[in-house]
Amino acid sequence: FGSRPVLLSNASVADALMRTMALLALSCLLLCFRLCTATEAVQEKADCKQDVQCLLKAMTLDEKLQFFAGDLDAIDHVPGVDRLGIPEINMGDGPNGVANTIPGTATSFPCNKAIGDTWDRNLTARYARAMAKEFKAKGKNMMLGPGVNLARVPQCGRMDEYIPGDDPTLGAELVKSFVKGALDENIMTNVKHFGNNEQETNRNQWSANPDANVNMEYYMKPFRAGVEAGTACLMCGYNRVNGVPACKNEDIMQAAKRWGDKFWIVSDWGAIYPDAADGGAAEYINAGVDMEMGAHDDAQCTGPDVPATEYGGAGYCNKGDYMLPDRIKAMLDSGKITEARVDETVSRVLGALKTAGLLNPKVQDDFPTYVYTDYHSKWYGPLAQKDVRTQHSRQVAHEVATKAMVLAKNKGSLLPVSKSAKIQTYGCGDEVHFHAESGSASGTAPHFPTVPCQEDGKTACPYPEDGLKAAGADVKAYRFSEGLSGPHDVNAITVVCLMAKSFNTEGTDRANLDMEAFPFEKFTKVVAWVVAPGPVILDFAPLVDSILISSLPGEMGGAGFTDIFFGKTSPAGHLTLTMPNSMHETSVTVNQDSDDYAEGFEFGYRWYEVHNKRPIFCFGWGLSYAKYMQVPHAEFQAPVGSGRPSVKMQLWRDSDAKETMIAVDQVVQLYVQHHKPHARSFKELAGFGKIEGLHQKEAIQAEIELDAPMIWDSEPGDKTAYDKGWVPVTEFTVFISLHGVEHARPLFTVKVEDGEHKALREYDFDQDGPMKFDQELAVWERSQARGIVSEKPVEREWDSIPSASSPASEKIDCKQNVQCLLKALTLDEKLQFFAGDLDAIDHVPGVDRLGIPEINMGDGPNGVANTIAGTATSFPCNKAIGDTWDRNLTARYARAMAKEFKAKGKNMMLGPG
Repeated sequence: FGSRPVLLSNASVADALMRTMALLALSCLLLCFRLCTATEAVQEKADCKQDVQCLLKAMTLDEKLQFFAGDLDAIDHVPGVDRLGIPEINMGDGPNGVANTIPGTATSFPCNKAIGDTWDRNLTARYARAMAKEFKAKGKNMMLGPGVNLARVPQCGRMDEYIPGDDPTLGAELVKSFVKGALDENIMTNVKHFGNNEQETNRNQWSANPDANVNMEYYMKPFRAGVEAGTACLMCGYNRVNGVPACKNEDIMQAAKRWGDKFWIVSDWGAIYPDAADGGAAEYINAGVDMEMGAHDDAQCTGPDVPATEYGGAGYCNKGDYMLPDRIKAMLDSGKITEARVDETVSRVLGALKTAGLLNPKVQDDFPTYVYTDYHSKWYGPLAQKDVRTQHSRQVAHEVATKAMVLAKNKGSLLPVSKSAKIQTYGCGDEVHFHAESGSASGTAPHFPTVPCQEDGKTACPYPEDGLKAAGADVKAYRFSEGLSGPHDVNAITVVCLMAKSFNTEGTDRANLDMEAFPFEKFTKVVAWVVAPGPVILDFAPLVDSILISSLPGEMGGAGFTDIFFGKTSPAGHLTLTMPNSMHETSVTVNQDSDDYAEGFEFGYRWYEVHNKRPIFCFGWGLSYAKYMQVPHAEFQAPVGSGRPSVKMQLWRDSDAKETMIAVDQVVQLYVQHHKPHARSFKELAGFGKIEGLHQKEAIQAEIELDAPMIWDSEPGDKTAYDKGWVPVTEFTVFISLHGVEHARPLFTVKVEDGEHKALREYDFDQDGPMKFDQELAVWERSQARGIVSEKPVEREWDSIPSASSPASEKIDCKQNVQCLLKALTLDEKLQFFAGDLDAIDHVPGVDRLGIPEINMGDGPNGVANTIAGTATSFPCNKAIGDTWDRNLTARYARAMAKEFKAKGKNMMLGPG
């Protein structure tokens, strides 16, 4: 108002105040408008069409930061971003079925260890797919499994959760099938426990200190296979590696992250330790961990499995709040982590969601809404109560339980048994431990039906005594203790169901490897069914006639046992573990504080070969009801491009009137031994294949791939050299076996020069004829090597195998390769595809021996035509679907019709127009 004071009237003052208030009000309105506009911008939907980079750019910082930690109030849950179509992540404990749910509402599948015993890629995929269907029905889109740690320590408490057993190649091949099977149902997998979580004792403090080359070639191989197959994440474990918590070990996590960019690394629940407080989590994040999982903080909680440590226990407590969004924001503001590191984590999570199809709205609509309102939703919410068991799941569980069963001994061909035989069982009812009973894998509590063991998997069948009775056998069932004084019937065939004294659990290792004691010497005609949670000592083996070994077989274990017992199915499982003579037979055992892995590569079956020792049963051992096989020829196939080398071979099953006439499955095992650049004094598994449905006097041709041997280019003793590279093995021998590593026989020695593979025959098929595999001879050789005196089998007269000029009777496994099938077809088989069958309209014959199906056509295009009235849906006409202008609806319209065509046995729809 100038330099002089001015006297204002009351009216002037009032006017000035009114003007000031009006300006303030206008300013508030403008500010509110800006804030509202900004809020609306955040809430804007962006149609990125599943493009990860587009989604990343569209996300706010707050939206990104929520991916660094699970929701503490709803364990196993990570929020999504609804406006961008990014779904929440709902994890579920596995890996043997949906765990931590209302008992009896999910199928109790055989354990992961059991699927390893099948050596069956296709069955592994179907096992994972069947499990994934139940996870989906429970509202979960991520399965916390499979487990892939190697069986280094015989006492390992969680060995039932791990697929590989002794061998990384077996684990790598089957984990690929598992991951892909789950992805078929849009379920993400979590491969665990990374890295070197090979024991449970003192797991929060214990340190694994392997050399880098041993870790890369063996322990990390199954994890890498999981990443390459499309797993969503790796779970870093509770243990330390080289003194540093696994979730903070930059060496191993960055080595893993070089395998791909569409997966993330998540902590096990509470594996981010208290040194992560006050911004210390930045060291974990910068080392490579992407997401922390845990639950409410409670320093007094010691967990269900282990006593207290300075970090609490193994339970859902004292963990999980170091990487919450506000704390990540503080680390960003202080410069401890960068926004680029934030974007890396989010990009990896989005990439994994995309791999599983979960960024697709139509796929998201297939999942029921998961309720996560509080901590207890996981266990008691509506979906936890939902019964998701199906007959299909039980059928798959039944098949796995059957095909995982290993016939270790069968003296005098006691098995299979006639249904007319008198049978007495001991301990084969509710004393059988058929599923994990503690720890995170134990949550799949089974349903116990009123009428067990109904045919075709209509009800669960966990106990052999129920399975044998349901099959119509004359069975007298007794408790285990009732057999301690001797047999009730000296003329009956005796079945003893034998459990381990020390069972598996999370948080502790097994106290011993012993089985429950039973007076086998008092019995004759004895079949022992061993339920083994890991390696067990079978010192009673000389006292019994037959031994069947199962890993935890799930709720259909009794049905699987019954099928093998009566010969409905031939045993096809093979050991993935070495069954030792004593617990401390090798140099590897549980260590309280740390372990330098001084044995290097020489653990499991490799230790036995190097030290010329014989376990009770070796890795890969397994018998069947078909005793005699021949390999007429085998050829080494050099790799083409980025492919793998293979062995192309034919397997012939000899005739044997005394044995079962049913078709059998046979696992073929390929081993290699390194010669150059560094010789190794042991063989190791390099490839395997299962030849299925082999009848007497029948040959099946197969091509079995093997890993080209490679070594990690670091020196022994170097524990941090994870930034090196792979070096090819330039000379190695390939071996073949049907009965385990001890019985492997040399096929070729391969030399690699300038990338070219030259194979020199170690067995001359032209001069020596077919390679013969006599199961009785293998059993005798095994006994001789262990100093057991027995009579050598009489040399048999082998079948004369028909020449290759009559291929019409030969089965060939072309694995869906069209050119292979075309070459295998005879001219007559080709010509039948030129016309339909005049006696069966709409039908073209197939070629059963090659797996080529018949073609059964059905009139459309508005539903299944030419069928009984009222038995198929009358859909709107094709013209009507055109009027919708809707691609997605058209696909669903066709899919719905196709389901009815399939149900009518048609595999071709004559439409659309």
